[in-house]
Amino acid sequence: MIQVLVVEDEVVIRNALKRLLERHKYQVSEAGTVTESLEKYDLDKFDVIISDLRLPGAPGTDIIKATKTPVLIMTSYSSIRSAIDSMKMGAV
Repeated sequence: MIQVLVVEDEVVIRNALKRLLERHKYQVSEAGTVTESLEKYDLDKFDVIISDLRLPGAPGTDIIKATKTPVLIMTSYSSIRSAIDSMKMGAV
């Protein structure tokens, strides 16, 4: 089963993503911050990580530096600059 980590501080969005992915047979773990994800999980054990860009404490792009797992960055505060910067850091 494909393992996905969702890192999102907004509980409603995190729960919606989790339900959607589980409905499609993904095994989903969750965290509300980058720090929580690093403390709670071995990030390299996931097949993909979905993270919000803007999180309390540290941006979601910090996860990219902490793992070899592909990281998909999402945000509701998009700009071309943040998209380019995230991709340069390795986001998919």
